[in-house]
Amino acid sequence: MSEALIDKTILQIQQKKFEYIELWFVDIFGELHALNIPSYSLGEEHFRYGLQKLDASSIRGFKSVDDSDLLLMPDASTLRELPTYYDESRKTARIFVDIYDKKGSEVCRFNKDSRGIVRKAQSEMEKLGFTQTRFGPEIEFFVFDSIRLFPAANSMWSSGTVGYSIKSVEAPWSQENTSLDPKDGYYTAKPKDTLDTIRKDICDDIHRYFGVNVEAHHHEVASSGQCEINIRHDQMLPMADMIISIKNLIKMKARHYGKVATFMPKPIYGDNASAMHIHHSVFADSQNVFYDQNDTVAGLSQTARYYIGGILDHAPALSAIANPTTNSYKRLVPGYEAPVGICWGLSNRTAAIRIPKTFNESSASKRIEYRVPDPTANIYLLESAILLAGIDGIKRKIDPGSPVEESVYAMTPQKLREHNVRFLPSSLKESLDALCSDSGFLSQVFTDEFLDTYCSLKYKEYSLFAQTPTVWEIAKYSDM
Repeated sequence: MSEALIDKTILQIQQKKFEYIELWFVDIFGELHALNIPSYSLGEEHFRYGLQKLDASSIRGFKSVDDSDLLLMPDASTLRELPTYYDESRKTARIFVDIYDKKGSEVCRFNKDSRGIVRKAQSEMEKLGFTQTRFGPEIEFFVFDSIRLFPAANSMWSSGTVGYSIKSVEAPWSQENTSLDPKDGYYTAKPKDTLDTIRKDICDDIHRYFGVNVEAHHHEVASSGQCEINIRHDQMLPMADMIISIKNLIKMKARHYGKVATFMPKPIYGDNASAMHIHHSVFADSQNVFYDQNDTVAGLSQTARYYIGGILDHAPALSAIANPTTNSYKRLVPGYEAPVGICWGLSNRTAAIRIPKTFNESSASKRIEYRVPDPTANIYLLESAILLAGIDGIKRKIDPGSPVEESVYAMTPQKLREHNVRFLPSSLKESLDALCSDSGFLSQVFTDEFLDTYCSLKYKEYSLFAQTPTVWEIAKYSDM
């Protein structure tokens, strides 16, 4: 980090009179953590040598209690003011930190630091002569009036009453005149769209505080307050930092309005779920290597086809990172605009990869859209894993086959065989099994220790889910 950048950042902190600086990082599953430092206690030495402030044994998946000291190194380039509803009485800013460990006498990047994994993935990309990769996630989420669990989650083992309720004035079960039918929310207008003002406030704050250009926002397909915000694409690390920042801001803004925002993919039965579709392209200097003007089918280069082939080849394993919760697999079912088939297509929303139709064809706009991920994914890991799968496809020259131009939902078994369409995993366990047997394409970036920890904790999560009776099961089977 340059001396000039450090000096500039410290001067900004002083000039803008920030009282506290929140140091942000995520655990291996993408959950945000923060350490607050009074601005008068944050000096030049901390940007140069870091802060020895992290007990890693208290962060899920990081370290054991017998070897738990890690170093937080603030990234001065990520200083951003936070909105007043983060702290109405103190002016606050955030800075992302890189995390370092010590092996013997050597200080090195912690192998479970998500930002560090992105850096390593970028290095693998550069070995092939590519200079940058750009990502544009679509941010989908629900905003409810309330979510209530009964009883409290920590007492459910001692009670015979277990359930939940979701309140939304837009819900089909609501008595309000703003209620929407399932799957009837797409681009709906006011007054049925009750969240337009909240979304505008969110978009304004994303731009004002984080400097991100919002391209559009709208009500999504589901009833009950499903929203989508589209932001302009960016390079890997800045985009991942922004997704973490925006998700946190959305939750804070919803709370400020007395509501609750959730990135849980499928909170409503019988309605569409929230995805995080990833638009993605790769460049060599100013050239988009995915584009070929001579390709009359999709405008795609052979490099892009191999890249697609790699993602499709590793799709089951990728799902463990792209769809990391048990609830994720309630979304990946036919009939709700979610992909189920491991294939690619042109404007085909039932395929895992879609090539968006562009009405003004240009090299800059040519991209793939990976439709499998949902917003519970750790965006740092997701970007890295997608990139590494694509790189593996290029190295191995994996042919993705011809594009599928009909709904995978409606294809007969014979048609599926003709197009060699496999299916995405149907459970978290199935995707974890796939990752355990197909992790070689990640090995240059994700250490064995990282993957073992990730899979072990997720297997435990699945095991708890599999052992827990649900409301549906009680209703279905209790009188047998």
